[in-house]
Amino acid sequence: MIVIKVVLGLIFLLIAAGALFIGGLAIWAKNYKLGIPSCVIGLLGLVETYETFTYSHPFIFWLLFIAFLLGAGAAALYITEPELGVIDWFKSPEQLIKEGKKDKATIKYRRKKMWREAAKLYEELGYYTSASICYEELGDWKEVARIYEILAEKEEHGDYYLRRAREIYEEKLGDLKRAAEILEKLAQLEEWYWDDAAKAWEKVGDTEKAQKCWETAFEVNKRRATEEDGVFWSDVADICERLGRIDEAIEAYKKFLEYAQKMDQEEGKGWIRHVAETYYALYRLTGDEEYKKKGDEALEQYKKYLDEVVKDEKFKKELIEEVLRWQKERVEIEL
Repeated sequence: MIVIKVVLGLIFLLIAAGALFIGGLAIWAKNYKLGIPSCVIGLLGLVETYETFTYSHPFIFWLLFIAFLLGAGAAALYITEPELGVIDWFKSPEQLIKEGKKDKATIKYRRKKMWREAAKLYEELGYYTSASICYEELGDWKEVARIYEILAEKEEHGDYYLRRAREIYEEKLGDLKRAAEILEKLAQLEEWYWDDAAKAWEKVGDTEKAQKCWETAFEVNKRRATEEDGVFWSDVADICERLGRIDEAIEAYKKFLEYAQKMDQEEGKGWIRHVAETYYALYRLTGDEEYKKKGDEALEQYKKYLDEVVKDEKFKKELIEEVLRWQKERVEIEL
């Protein structure tokens, strides 16, 4: 019994000391809203400490003991969900909605794992990111994608949400047509996605829309190759092949070859591989044996480069085989 008294007395003494310290600082800072209640709690804590050791007024002891116990419970509830509040803990979400506290009702629904109800409320409140999380918990990917499309229109970085929506339509729902439509929207925000949009329409089987996207991708990459960096001539050549514009593809490969040779002379770092690949691409399109010969010479230089920088023989073989595929045809291209 004495041990219990000592333990309880020390607990109340710590509560009193802490409350008085906080209250004193708050009053010193002229925060009376916090300071006065804290000091009152501290003084009551001192009274309860005295009553714990003396038990001179049992009624006061038990009254304060119950008050501190209820206060501790309320504090625990508040810490667990500060946005909900102590009183609202005991109300149903439906009651909270009637009272106009929809934000608190979402918390109750979420805690009960009533994800769809929570998601609908979040949408009403305009908290679309929270709504998407609830739909993810349900595994309702169609709704998640829909929310991401809404976010793409409302948020500053809409491209992120469009990418996520496209992934869901393609990987989770298998809706290739919707994924292609999303990629077109994304391409209007970030122009380098026109290539991906074209490939997506090819997967759908819509050659007309794929053709339009490839045409736009051609214009974008040609402008970037001319104004920004010669590395884009490789993409221009690739698109020209896809469009069946072989003469233009040859000219673009020649321009990229000049760029790759320049980069090989200035930087090295494996650029000779692109020189070899471009020679092989030109050989494939023109049938000129001279291109084949120069491609073989560049490939031998690339092998020597790999001997210096790559220790894994299996990986080295894979890299060389990738270049050799250019002797026949580009991957994914059917002329």
